[in-house]
Amino acid sequence: MYDFKPFSKLINQRFVELSKHELYVVGDDNRAFEAQYLAAFPEGTNPIYKSVTEHDCSCCKQFIRNIGNVVAILDGKVETVWDIVGAEYPYDIVAANLNEFVKSLPITNLFRSQEPSYGAEQTKQLVDGQVLNWNHFHSGKIAARHMSTTPDAITGKFRTDRGVFKRGLDELQPSAVQEVLDLIAAKSLYRGEENLHAVKEFQKSQQAYSKLDAAGKDLFTWAVTTGTHFRNTAIGTLVQDLSEGKPVEAAVGSFEAKVAPTNYKRTTALITPRMIEDAMKVINSEGLETALERRFAKLSDVTVNNVLWVDNVAKSKMKGGLESLLLGAVKAPVLDKTGEDISITDFMTKVLPVAESIDMLVKGAHMNNFMSITAPVHADAANLFKWDNNFAWSYNGNITDSIKERVKTAGGNVTSAKLRVSLAWFNHDDLDIHVYEPNGNHIYFGNREGKLDVDMHVGRGTTRTPVENVSWKSVQDGVYQVKANQYNQRESTCVGCVVEVESNGALTQLTYAPTLKGPVHIADLTVQNGVVLKIEPGPGVTGGGISQDKWGLKTETLVKVDTLMYSPSFWDDNAVGNKHWFFILNGCKNDEPTRGIYNEFLKSDLDKHRKVLEVLGDKTKCVPTDDQLSGLGFSSTKQDSVTVVVKGAKLHKTFNIKF
Repeated sequence: MYDFKPFSKLINQRFVELSKHELYVVGDDNRAFEAQYLAAFPEGTNPIYKSVTEHDCSCCKQFIRNIGNVVAILDGKVETVWDIVGAEYPYDIVAANLNEFVKSLPITNLFRSQEPSYGAEQTKQLVDGQVLNWNHFHSGKIAARHMSTTPDAITGKFRTDRGVFKRGLDELQPSAVQEVLDLIAAKSLYRGEENLHAVKEFQKSQQAYSKLDAAGKDLFTWAVTTGTHFRNTAIGTLVQDLSEGKPVEAAVGSFEAKVAPTNYKRTTALITPRMIEDAMKVINSEGLETALERRFAKLSDVTVNNVLWVDNVAKSKMKGGLESLLLGAVKAPVLDKTGEDISITDFMTKVLPVAESIDMLVKGAHMNNFMSITAPVHADAANLFKWDNNFAWSYNGNITDSIKERVKTAGGNVTSAKLRVSLAWFNHDDLDIHVYEPNGNHIYFGNREGKLDVDMHVGRGTTRTPVENVSWKSVQDGVYQVKANQYNQRESTCVGCVVEVESNGALTQLTYAPTLKGPVHIADLTVQNGVVLKIEPGPGVTGGGISQDKWGLKTETLVKVDTLMYSPSFWDDNAVGNKHWFFILNGCKNDEPTRGIYNEFLKSDLDKHRKVLEVLGDKTKCVPTDDQLSGLGFSSTKQDSVTVVVKGAKLHKTFNIKF
């Protein structure tokens, strides 16, 4: 008869030793270990014909099912409870077989237990009046670090964290990790130093991970417990954005929106010494030093061959002679209908030849049409673009006004919204906005649906410039009913409210002056084809369209057109991409630093340097000047319209140009 007790003692000692470290389980069928254990005995050494044995009793089965598949990871290797020295025959054979079997299985989970122990060191049995002692496998007391009252919750979270960690190691680009470290070192990232340790630790883990084979990588993601959440942190999403090719400015802007106070303005440039070094290698090799220096284009830069129409006063500023201008080249019939709709093609062929002056009605809806033409600082600079001249253009991307800025500061959607309805008031009261959609759906604090994204003064007043904001990324046609409600009046001064509606760039402010005593009907908004066509104010509500200041102009007013031209991609014999019509407006002065280089403009052999040039394009913006070609632009890819008043010797008429 073989002595089982020394064998069980060795297994217990091994488990206690491994329990000093983190423990895991392998495989997904713990009953398989029981069968494997019994099969591991050499033939004739496991007397299972007995009614009770030391090898397959219920105590030993409990141990084998729950502890037999437990492993630790030490120095990058799997260690099992069966890896023992000194066991006698046949238990040395059993241990070796089980050690090999357990190591052949993948780790599937963390080990956590609700049970204080498994198996039993010894049990007694009365047989024919004699007390027999039976020895078994036993765990001893499970260490506190491996105990839990909710093991499924703990192990489930661990598996999730491990999955996030592995995806981060696999998907986040080492170059993006280093780029974030460079930004932190250059002090170009708000609260960057707070995240420095986390980024360095992740980089250290990723570098170690990259040197391992597939099996080693799998073990690594189970064994390393620091930095497992990195991918899902704010700094981790910055690395992910950069890994996916998002421009540095946009990626950092997204990060800072998560971690910075709402009034934070970054003052340092988003460029690092390493980025400069890499960029200069590309610039020098391609001979692009001078081409990257950009400025606003002037009328004197443009040849007469590249304008469609020019005002008489602007003629003298043109580059080249006047004989090739289109003025008077074609005799067109005089159109006599007031406010006639006309296509841009017909306008060019029938109206431009007889026009002596053009005034354009610049509306709030045209905010995103504001544009500027840009040029190289050096006339002999190498060409960057797909067309054979070095001119480009940049559309406006910023809209500012007081309530909109308040909404933006509070975190509300003011950029991607097709429709925005914002409520503003001026004291510590708790006002609420309510919007009833055409289908009857009620948007308010109790049913936000991702559309009510700012709700201020809940519980207490915190500012005297509170706002609430409802925005839609897609809009259904029909009537939207807007109400404001006094939920909790805390003051008797600065009462009333203002509701601002923005649709397709047009702003309308509606004012209710009296103190709100309950729900107030502010307005009904009629939406057609995704745009607000009509606003009907409620009782006691006043207001209307707002004239906004933009680049030295006021919207909702007539502005003189200096010249009309195509986009540079259609100058001379070029016909590249989408066609744009640019109306250069008198007195229109872009007062914002403006990009002169966009990746989509670059010629194909520069595609491989896209990321470098994206950074440089943002860092080489055109400095605002008084003499520039700015105005409104209209693309052939977008349905749009503009109203102009045209005067000539035989013509004085209003046209609604359709693009």
